[in-house]
Amino acid sequence: MKDKPSISEQAREQEQEQEQEQEYRTAMRQEIATQWAAVWKAIPDAIDGNDIEAVHRVRVASRRLRAAMDVSTDCFPRKWYRPLHKTAKDITQALGEVRDRDVLLETFAAERAAASETEQQGIDYLVPGIERDRKRARKRMIAFLTKLDDKGIRKQTKRRFPLPKHSHNKHRQSTEVQS
Repeated sequence: MKDKPSISEQAREQEQEQEQEQEYRTAMRQEIATQWAAVWKAIPDAIDGNDIEAVHRVRVASRRLRAAMDVSTDCFPRKWYRPLHKTAKDITQALGEVRDRDVLLETFAAERAAASETEQQGIDYLVPGIERDRKRARKRMIAFLTKLDDKGIRKQTKRRFPLPKHSHNKHRQSTEVQS
């Protein structure tokens, strides 16, 4: 039978666990800060609308952010963490309608050249409706993204998850989208 650990051994183990938890919390705070920074960096281009890949970059950044936040729920106070976590999810969702239509329009454009005349007519019939839907979805997306600043979400994320001074290279790498 194994002897029961002494009080000093128990205290040492507890101290080590607390240190590990603090290290994890610090690492996750830095990762979440980096991912929020990537989201904020990509949003202006998505709002601008000149580059359809900008919406994709925001969605990729927001999914990375959500992944980091998903594994960090126990690290931070629920009162302020849950609303920010929900906002990260909402960002991904708000851009989904636009991105889906962008992909559909790109696919139709690529397929049209190789399509038969009848298929081209079908594509030509569908595209204006998809473009109208995309325009409406963009309006909703822009309104949502604009409200984030109005609600102070950007300021809150920067306050809760300050970007470490030494993370500029990491931030640059995390904002790149791999094809």
